Amino acid sequence: MSIRLQGLLYLFIVPSQAKVPENGPRDSERIGSRLYRPMKILLIPGNNSLSHVAKCAALEAELSRRGHTVLLAVTCKHAEFVRRIGLAHTVLPDIQESDGGALPALAWFRSAELLSACLQSEMALIKAFKPHRVVGVFRFTLKISAAALGVPYYAVSCGCMMPDAKEILGYGPGEEGKEQQALYLSNFFRFAGKRMAVMMRRWKIPPVRDLRELLIGDRTCLWDFPQFMPLPNADNRHHVGPMFWNGWPGRGRKPEPFPDNGRPLAVISLGTRQNGDNVTEKTARCLIDCGFNVIFACAGTPCIPDRLLGASHMRCWQFAPLGQLLKRAALLICHGGQMTLFEALRQQVPVLVIPSHPEQAHNGVCVERIRCGLRLSPPIAFKGDQQAYLDAFRRQPDRVVKEKIMQAVSEGAATQGLKRAQMLVTRHNATETIADLLEEG
Repeated sequence: MSIRLQGLLYLFIVPSQAKVPENGPRDSERIGSRLYRPMKILLIPGNNSLSHVAKCAALEAELSRRGHTVLLAVTCKHAEFVRRIGLAHTVLPDIQESDGGALPALAWFRSAELLSACLQSEMALIKAFKPHRVVGVFRFTLKISAAALGVPYYAVSCGCMMPDAKEILGYGPGEEGKEQQALYLSNFFRFAGKRMAVMMRRWKIPPVRDLRELLIGDRTCLWDFPQFMPLPNADNRHHVGPMFWNGWPGRGRKPEPFPDNGRPLAVISLGTRQNGDNVTEKTARCLIDCGFNVIFACAGTPCIPDRLLGASHMRCWQFAPLGQLLKRAALLICHGGQMTLFEALRQQVPVLVIPSHPEQAHNGVCVERIRCGLRLSPPIAFKGDQQAYLDAFRRQPDRVVKEKIMQAVSEGAATQGLKRAQMLVTRHNATETIADLLEEG
């Protein structure tokens, strides 16, 4: 099938509308400053991360609870996952499918045919579903489709990917290599912006110069908070705070209980990427040597050596309920994904970050800024190869990794930072805030 046909073909599944609670509003009714009316809302995530789909699932639950009709659109890759969790959905192509990568890459923007096919698919779905609002979660094409059809567009993204962010992704103050990283990222954002600008002109939409401008909506909702990622104030931009979702399928065997050995618990959660056995093994080995029991949450992508599964201090869980595990954990080692990271901060658990791309690396910088953990990989100038971060971690002697582990959990090292971070995280209710903004119109 050609790219064009793939772009125009999608499976449409009619969404179910949640019932309005008995004591809830009917039809059009004023609630505080908002004029409530049941709406049709279309949610489309960028499919490079399952966490973007999870954020849409969290929004769907809140919006359906309020009586709105919600439809989620995902790629074929995630359709089975969404079906398993019981959400009404449709299937759309995504520019990410050009290489299946976890981060924006040149391949996503090279093919005008692919870009056009994805845009036409989005527009066809918008015309068929007729939503009152369109919500994109880290989705680069949707701003164009919504603008072409005159539908209000709400963007959900992270602060470090805003075009007015002053910090260089993955680098703290004074770290060597910052200028090289800034040049590479600037060139990439401009190149991708030019490719998208061609599409925008085709539909008579004012073009962008920087790819990140496509993550700005009529209203923009940032899923972090200002102390984590400082930004200048901007019109119609809202820090809604971290988004949480606990509907992960419980597929896969539960780990056997640990013997009563008095060891603290560490959780390893490196997302859905392929890390390779040596990264997982090095991480687990260092934790066990430091006196921890270890649970490896592999997010549906098992990549742990059989020899570790037999270790008395090591357990594996395919889709781990992090919210429950972190309540009794002393440490989290993660990839720097914000859903995972903020779940740890909500439980006052220190975090160590092994990233695979600049955005995750910068989350490690932000964790250090608020004194809640450390980066386990040194800063590097990223040039498109995700393995570079993992190689930087592998090259470190076990001794260095163990020192960082012990530093992160040493008594009093991060106590005040974690208490403050917990307060900042829990003061937000992101899904309710986004729903309120959608209802305000």
